[in-house]
Amino acid sequence: MAWWTGLRRGPARARMMVFACLVGLVLAGAAGAAQAQTVELVVSSYGGAYDEVFKQYIIEPFERANPGVRVVLAPYATVTNLLAQRNNPVLDVVQLDDFDIIDAADQGLLEVLRPGNFTHWDDLYEQAFLKGSDGQVYGLTNVFGAWGIAYNTERVSRPATWRVFWDSAYRNRVAFMDNWIPDMLMAARAFGGDERNMEPAWQAIADIAPWVKQFYATFSAPQPLLESEEVWLASWFDGRTYALQARGVPVDFAIPEEGGILIRGGLGVVKGSRHQELAEKLIDFAMSVPAQQAFSREFFYGPTNRTVTLEPELAAKVVYGEEDLQQLLVPDWPYILQQRAAWTDRWTRATIW
Repeated sequence: MAWWTGLRRGPARARMMVFACLVGLVLAGAAGAAQAQTVELVVSSYGGAYDEVFKQYIIEPFERANPGVRVVLAPYATVTNLLAQRNNPVLDVVQLDDFDIIDAADQGLLEVLRPGNFTHWDDLYEQAFLKGSDGQVYGLTNVFGAWGIAYNTERVSRPATWRVFWDSAYRNRVAFMDNWIPDMLMAARAFGGDERNMEPAWQAIADIAPWVKQFYATFSAPQPLLESEEVWLASWFDGRTYALQARGVPVDFAIPEEGGILIRGGLGVVKGSRHQELAEKLIDFAMSVPAQQAFSREFFYGPTNRTVTLEPELAAKVVYGEEDLQQLLVPDWPYILQQRAAWTDRWTRATIW
Protein backbone atom coordinates (compact mmCIF):
# COMPACT_ATOMS: atom_id res chain seq x y z
CA MET A 1 0.00 0.00 0.00
CA ALA A 2 2.75 2.44 -0.89
CA TRP A 3 4.62 3.35 -4.08
CA TRP A 4 3.41 0.31 -5.96
CA THR A 5 -0.28 1.29 -5.80
CA GLY A 6 -0.02 3.39 -8.94
CA LEU A 7 1.91 0.65 -10.72
CA ARG A 8 -0.93 -1.79 -10.10
CA ARG A 9 -3.26 0.45 -12.10
CA GLY A 10 -1.02 0.72 -15.17
CA PRO A 11 -1.18 -1.43 -18.34
CA ALA A 12 -0.58 -5.11 -17.58
CA ARG A 13 2.32 -5.46 -20.07
CA ALA A 14 4.08 -2.43 -18.62
CA ARG A 15 3.63 -3.73 -15.07
CA MET A 16 5.14 -7.09 -16.01
CA MET A 17 8.14 -5.48 -17.70
CA VAL A 18 8.81 -3.19 -14.75
CA PHE A 19 8.43 -6.07 -12.30
CA ALA A 20 10.83 -8.28 -14.26
CA CYS A 21 13.45 -5.54 -14.45
CA LEU A 22 13.19 -4.71 -10.76
CA VAL A 23 13.44 -8.34 -9.68
CA GLY A 24 16.44 -8.80 -11.96
CA LEU A 25 18.20 -5.84 -10.37
CA VAL A 26 17.42 -7.07 -6.86
CA LEU A 27 18.70 -10.58 -7.53
CA ALA A 28 21.78 -9.36 -9.38
CA GLY A 29 22.66 -7.11 -6.47
CA ALA A 30 22.22 -9.92 -4.01
CA ALA A 31 24.13 -12.54 -6.01
CA GLY A 32 27.61 -11.51 -4.96
CA ALA A 33 26.72 -11.28 -1.30
CA ALA A 34 24.89 -14.61 -1.41
CA GLN A 35 27.67 -16.69 -2.99
CA ALA A 36 28.81 -18.03 0.35
CA GLN A 37 25.27 -18.75 1.46
CA THR A 38 23.59 -22.12 1.07
CA VAL A 39 20.05 -21.03 0.15
CA GLU A 40 18.51 -17.78 -1.10
CA LEU A 41 14.81 -17.23 -0.44
CA VAL A 42 13.12 -14.52 -2.55
CA VAL A 43 10.09 -12.77 -1.05
CA SER A 44 7.98 -10.08 -2.69
CA SER A 45 6.94 -7.21 -0.47
CA TYR A 46 5.14 -3.86 -0.37
CA GLY A 47 8.06 -1.44 -0.20
CA GLY A 48 8.70 1.57 2.03
CA ALA A 49 8.35 1.43 5.81
CA TYR A 50 6.68 -1.99 5.66
CA ASP A 51 9.87 -3.52 4.27
CA GLU A 52 11.98 -1.98 7.02
CA VAL A 53 9.84 -3.53 9.74
CA PHE A 54 9.67 -6.83 7.84
CA LYS A 55 13.46 -6.91 7.66
CA GLN A 56 14.01 -6.01 11.30
CA TYR A 57 11.46 -8.31 12.91
CA ILE A 58 11.19 -11.19 10.44
CA ILE A 59 14.10 -11.47 8.02
CA GLU A 60 17.00 -10.69 10.35
CA PRO A 61 15.93 -12.97 13.23
CA PHE A 62 14.94 -15.66 10.69
CA GLU A 63 18.41 -15.58 9.14
CA ARG A 64 20.02 -15.74 12.58
CA ALA A 65 17.90 -18.77 13.44
CA ASN A 66 18.70 -20.44 10.10
CA PRO A 67 22.43 -20.17 9.32
CA GLY A 68 23.15 -20.52 5.63
CA VAL A 69 19.89 -18.88 4.56
CA ARG A 70 19.64 -15.46 2.95
CA VAL A 71 16.26 -13.77 2.45
CA VAL A 72 16.00 -11.26 -0.41
CA LEU A 73 13.09 -8.84 -0.71
CA ALA A 74 11.76 -8.31 -4.22
CA PRO A 75 9.30 -5.62 -5.43
CA TYR A 76 5.58 -6.06 -5.04
CA ALA A 77 4.21 -8.78 -7.34
CA THR A 78 0.69 -8.92 -8.75
CA VAL A 79 -1.24 -11.99 -9.84
CA THR A 80 -0.38 -10.98 -13.40
CA ASN A 81 3.31 -11.09 -12.51
CA LEU A 82 2.90 -14.59 -11.06
CA LEU A 83 1.16 -15.72 -14.24
CA ALA A 84 4.03 -14.38 -16.34
CA GLN A 85 6.62 -16.37 -14.37
CA ARG A 86 4.61 -19.52 -13.73
CA ASN A 87 6.93 -21.72 -15.83
CA ASN A 88 10.08 -20.34 -14.23
CA PRO A 89 9.24 -18.71 -10.89
CA VAL A 90 11.75 -16.26 -9.43
CA LEU A 91 9.80 -15.80 -6.21
CA ASP A 92 9.48 -18.24 -3.34
CA VAL A 93 7.05 -16.30 -1.15
CA VAL A 94 4.51 -13.72 -2.30
CA GLN A 95 2.76 -11.12 -0.15
CA LEU A 96 -0.67 -10.08 -1.37
CA ASP A 97 -4.09 -8.94 -0.22
CA ASP A 98 -6.45 -11.77 0.70
CA PHE A 99 -8.46 -11.61 -2.52
CA ASP A 100 -5.30 -11.80 -4.63
CA ILE A 101 -4.01 -14.79 -2.65
CA ILE A 102 -7.34 -16.52 -3.35
CA ASP A 103 -7.27 -15.49 -7.03
CA ALA A 104 -3.68 -16.76 -7.41
CA ALA A 105 -4.60 -20.03 -5.68
CA ASP A 106 -7.55 -20.61 -7.98
CA GLN A 107 -5.29 -20.06 -10.99
CA GLY A 108 -2.83 -22.70 -9.78
CA LEU A 109 -0.09 -20.23 -8.88
CA LEU A 110 0.41 -21.15 -5.21
CA GLU A 111 1.29 -24.27 -3.26
CA VAL A 112 -1.10 -25.73 -0.68
CA LEU A 113 0.30 -25.01 2.77
CA ARG A 114 1.09 -28.02 4.95
CA PRO A 115 0.01 -27.64 8.61
CA GLY A 116 2.76 -29.94 9.87
CA ASN A 117 5.39 -27.40 8.81
CA PHE A 118 3.93 -24.62 10.98
CA THR A 119 4.43 -24.18 14.72
CA HIS A 120 1.84 -21.38 14.96
CA TRP A 121 -0.91 -22.96 12.85
CA ASP A 122 -3.15 -23.79 15.79
CA ASP A 123 -2.61 -20.34 17.35
CA LEU A 124 -4.21 -18.46 14.46
CA TYR A 125 -7.72 -17.05 14.29
CA GLU A 126 -9.94 -18.81 11.75
CA GLN A 127 -10.02 -15.62 9.67
CA ALA A 128 -6.24 -15.86 9.20
CA PHE A 129 -6.52 -18.86 6.87
CA LEU A 130 -6.81 -17.93 3.19
CA LYS A 131 -8.52 -20.70 1.27
CA GLY A 132 -9.02 -21.31 -2.41
CA SER A 133 -12.31 -22.36 -3.94
CA ASP A 134 -11.30 -25.96 -3.24
CA GLY A 135 -11.29 -25.27 0.52
CA GLN A 136 -7.56 -25.80 0.94
CA VAL A 137 -5.29 -23.25 2.65
CA TYR A 138 -2.94 -21.41 0.29
CA GLY A 139 -2.04 -18.41 2.42
CA LEU A 140 -1.77 -17.22 6.00
CA THR A 141 -2.63 -13.72 7.14
CA ASN A 142 0.07 -11.96 9.13
CA VAL A 143 -1.80 -8.68 9.68
CA PHE A 144 -5.44 -7.73 10.21
CA GLY A 145 -6.83 -4.33 9.40
CA ALA A 146 -10.27 -2.78 9.14
CA TRP A 147 -11.92 -0.81 6.35
CA GLY A 148 -14.32 1.70 7.82
CA ILE A 149 -14.83 5.45 8.17
CA ALA A 150 -12.17 8.03 8.95
CA TYR A 151 -13.79 11.25 10.13
CA ASN A 152 -12.89 14.73 11.34
CA THR A 153 -13.76 14.77 15.04
CA GLU A 154 -14.26 18.56 15.03
CA ARG A 155 -16.71 18.52 12.13
CA VAL A 156 -18.56 15.22 12.39
CA SER A 157 -20.09 13.23 15.25
CA ARG A 158 -18.97 9.61 15.42
CA PRO A 159 -20.69 7.96 12.43
CA ALA A 160 -23.28 5.34 13.37
CA THR A 161 -24.02 4.26 9.79
CA TRP A 162 -22.41 4.25 6.36
CA ARG A 163 -25.38 6.32 5.24
CA VAL A 164 -23.65 9.33 6.81
CA PHE A 165 -21.87 9.80 3.47
CA TRP A 166 -25.26 10.54 1.91
CA ASP A 167 -26.14 13.22 4.50
CA SER A 168 -26.57 16.51 2.64
CA ALA A 169 -24.69 18.30 5.44
CA TYR A 170 -21.48 16.76 4.09
CA ARG A 171 -21.84 17.49 0.40
CA ASN A 172 -18.41 17.90 -1.25
CA ARG A 173 -16.76 16.79 2.02
CA VAL A 174 -16.63 13.04 1.44
CA ALA A 175 -14.22 10.68 -0.31
CA PHE A 176 -14.41 7.07 -1.47
CA MET A 177 -11.77 4.76 -2.89
CA ASP A 178 -12.36 4.49 -6.61
CA ASN A 179 -13.45 1.10 -7.92
CA TRP A 180 -12.71 -0.60 -4.60
CA ILE A 181 -14.79 -3.64 -3.72
CA PRO A 182 -15.00 -2.91 0.06
CA ASP A 183 -16.72 0.43 -0.73
CA MET A 184 -19.07 -1.28 -3.16
CA LEU A 185 -20.02 -3.85 -0.52
CA MET A 186 -20.60 -1.31 2.25
CA ALA A 187 -22.74 0.87 -0.03
CA ALA A 188 -24.87 -2.20 -0.75
CA ARG A 189 -25.20 -3.10 2.94
CA ALA A 190 -26.06 0.49 3.89
CA PHE A 191 -29.09 0.40 1.62
CA GLY A 192 -30.40 -3.11 2.16
CA GLY A 193 -28.30 -5.09 -0.28
CA ASP A 194 -25.40 -7.49 -0.01
CA GLU A 195 -22.81 -9.12 -2.27
CA ARG A 196 -25.53 -11.14 -4.00
CA ASN A 197 -27.80 -8.12 -4.40
CA MET A 198 -25.69 -5.16 -5.49
CA GLU A 199 -28.38 -3.06 -7.18
CA PRO A 200 -28.82 -0.85 -4.09
CA ALA A 201 -25.11 -0.03 -4.24
CA TRP A 202 -25.13 1.14 -7.84
CA GLN A 203 -28.12 3.40 -7.26
CA ALA A 204 -26.69 4.80 -4.02
CA ILE A 205 -23.30 5.55 -5.61
CA ALA A 206 -24.98 7.20 -8.61
CA ASP A 207 -26.99 9.38 -6.20
CA ILE A 208 -23.93 10.54 -4.27
CA ALA A 209 -21.41 10.83 -7.10
CA PRO A 210 -22.06 14.53 -7.87
CA TRP A 211 -21.06 15.63 -4.38
CA VAL A 212 -18.15 13.28 -3.70
CA LYS A 213 -15.07 15.45 -3.31
CA GLN A 214 -12.82 12.71 -4.62
CA PHE A 215 -12.99 9.11 -5.75
CA TYR A 216 -9.36 8.61 -4.84
CA ALA A 217 -6.94 6.32 -6.66
CA THR A 218 -4.20 5.62 -4.10
CA PHE A 219 -4.43 4.45 -0.51
CA SER A 220 -2.46 7.46 0.74
CA ALA A 221 -4.77 10.02 -0.92
CA PRO A 222 -7.12 10.64 2.06
CA GLN A 223 -4.24 11.83 4.23
CA PRO A 224 -3.82 15.31 2.68
CA LEU A 225 -7.58 15.61 2.19
CA LEU A 226 -8.20 15.06 5.91
CA GLU A 227 -5.24 17.18 6.98
CA SER A 228 -6.45 20.17 4.94
CA GLU A 229 -10.10 19.55 5.93
CA GLU A 230 -11.09 19.43 2.29
CA VAL A 231 -12.74 16.18 3.33
CA TRP A 232 -14.43 15.39 6.65
CA LEU A 233 -15.40 11.80 5.92
CA ALA A 234 -13.46 9.16 4.00
CA SER A 235 -13.66 5.41 3.65
CA TRP A 236 -10.19 4.31 4.76
CA PHE A 237 -8.02 1.98 6.80
CA ASP A 238 -7.96 1.97 10.58
CA GLY A 239 -4.16 1.90 10.77
CA ARG A 240 -3.63 4.85 8.45
CA THR A 241 -6.27 6.83 10.33
CA TYR A 242 -4.61 6.21 13.69
CA ALA A 243 -1.19 7.07 12.28
CA LEU A 244 -2.64 10.42 11.15
CA GLN A 245 -4.26 10.89 14.56
CA ALA A 246 -0.88 10.27 16.24
CA ARG A 247 0.48 13.24 14.29
CA GLY A 248 -2.10 15.53 15.89
CA VAL A 249 -4.70 15.63 13.10
CA PRO A 250 -8.25 15.68 14.58
CA VAL A 251 -9.41 12.37 13.09
CA ASP A 252 -10.78 9.10 14.44
CA PHE A 253 -11.97 5.80 13.00
CA ALA A 254 -15.41 4.20 13.21
CA ILE A 255 -17.01 0.86 12.35
CA PRO A 256 -20.71 1.73 11.87
CA GLU A 257 -23.74 -0.45 12.58
CA GLU A 258 -23.52 -2.19 9.19
CA GLY A 259 -19.97 -3.26 10.04
CA GLY A 260 -16.76 -2.86 8.11
CA ILE A 261 -14.51 -5.01 5.96
CA LEU A 262 -11.76 -7.18 7.42
CA ILE A 263 -8.54 -6.34 5.61
CA ARG A 264 -6.06 -9.20 5.47
CA GLY A 265 -2.50 -9.12 4.19
CA GLY A 266 -1.23 -12.63 3.54
CA LEU A 267 1.73 -14.71 2.47
CA GLY A 268 1.75 -17.72 0.16
CA VAL A 269 4.32 -20.07 -1.35
CA VAL A 270 4.72 -19.65 -5.11
CA LYS A 271 3.97 -22.79 -7.11
CA GLY A 272 7.22 -24.39 -8.24
CA SER A 273 9.40 -22.82 -5.55
CA ARG A 274 12.52 -24.91 -5.04
CA HIS A 275 12.45 -24.10 -1.35
CA GLN A 276 8.87 -24.86 -0.34
CA GLU A 277 9.62 -26.09 3.17
CA LEU A 278 11.89 -23.15 3.93
CA ALA A 279 9.29 -20.76 2.48
CA GLU A 280 6.67 -22.23 4.83
CA LYS A 281 9.11 -21.81 7.69
CA LEU A 282 9.48 -18.10 6.90
CA ILE A 283 5.71 -17.64 6.73
CA ASP A 284 5.43 -19.38 10.10
CA PHE A 285 8.02 -16.95 11.48
CA ALA A 286 5.80 -14.04 10.39
CA MET A 287 3.07 -15.48 12.64
CA SER A 288 5.29 -15.34 15.73
CA VAL A 289 4.41 -13.15 18.70
CA PRO A 290 7.38 -10.71 18.39
CA ALA A 291 6.78 -10.15 14.67
CA GLN A 292 3.07 -9.54 15.13
CA GLN A 293 3.58 -7.21 18.07
CA ALA A 294 6.01 -5.18 15.97
CA PHE A 295 3.52 -4.69 13.14
CA SER A 296 0.88 -3.66 15.67
CA ARG A 297 3.18 -1.06 17.24
CA GLU A 298 4.53 0.31 13.98
CA PHE A 299 1.43 0.29 11.75
CA PHE A 300 -1.60 -0.31 13.99
CA TYR A 301 -2.16 -3.71 12.35
CA GLY A 302 -4.04 -6.29 14.39
CA PRO A 303 -2.38 -9.60 15.25
CA THR A 304 -3.62 -12.79 13.61
CA ASN A 305 -2.06 -14.99 16.31
CA ARG A 306 -4.51 -15.29 19.20
CA THR A 307 -1.69 -15.68 21.77
CA VAL A 308 -0.38 -12.15 21.11
CA THR A 309 -0.91 -9.66 23.93
CA LEU A 310 -0.90 -5.90 23.38
CA GLU A 311 -0.84 -2.87 25.66
CA PRO A 312 -4.44 -1.78 26.43
CA GLU A 313 -4.17 1.54 24.59
CA LEU A 314 -2.90 -0.16 21.43
CA ALA A 315 -5.36 -3.06 21.74
CA ALA A 316 -8.23 -0.54 21.78
CA LYS A 317 -7.22 0.78 18.35
CA VAL A 318 -6.34 -2.29 16.31
CA VAL A 319 -8.38 -5.32 15.23
CA TYR A 320 -7.78 -7.44 18.33
CA GLY A 321 -9.68 -10.50 19.45
CA GLU A 322 -12.87 -12.31 18.51
CA GLU A 323 -15.20 -9.43 19.39
CA ASP A 324 -13.48 -7.06 16.94
CA LEU A 325 -13.36 -9.72 14.26
CA GLN A 326 -17.10 -10.33 14.54
CA GLN A 327 -17.77 -6.69 13.60
CA LEU A 328 -15.98 -7.09 10.29
CA LEU A 329 -17.22 -8.73 7.13
CA VAL A 330 -15.07 -11.34 5.38
CA PRO A 331 -16.34 -11.12 1.78
CA ASP A 332 -17.02 -14.24 -0.24
CA TRP A 333 -14.01 -13.60 -2.44
CA PRO A 334 -14.27 -16.70 -4.68
CA TYR A 335 -17.78 -15.53 -5.66
CA ILE A 336 -16.83 -11.85 -5.90
CA LEU A 337 -13.80 -12.48 -8.10
CA GLN A 338 -16.16 -13.95 -10.68
CA GLN A 339 -18.23 -10.75 -10.56
CA ARG A 340 -15.36 -8.27 -10.44
CA ALA A 341 -15.38 -7.23 -14.10
CA ALA A 342 -19.14 -6.65 -14.08
CA TRP A 343 -18.97 -4.74 -10.80
CA THR A 344 -16.15 -2.56 -12.12
CA ASP A 345 -18.28 -1.68 -15.11
CA ARG A 346 -21.31 -0.83 -12.94
CA TRP A 347 -19.20 1.30 -10.58
CA THR A 348 -17.68 3.20 -13.49
CA ARG A 349 -21.08 3.93 -14.96
CA ALA A 350 -22.44 5.00 -11.57
CA THR A 351 -19.61 7.46 -10.92
CA ILE A 352 -19.71 9.20 -14.29
CA TRP A 353 -22.12 12.11 -14.24
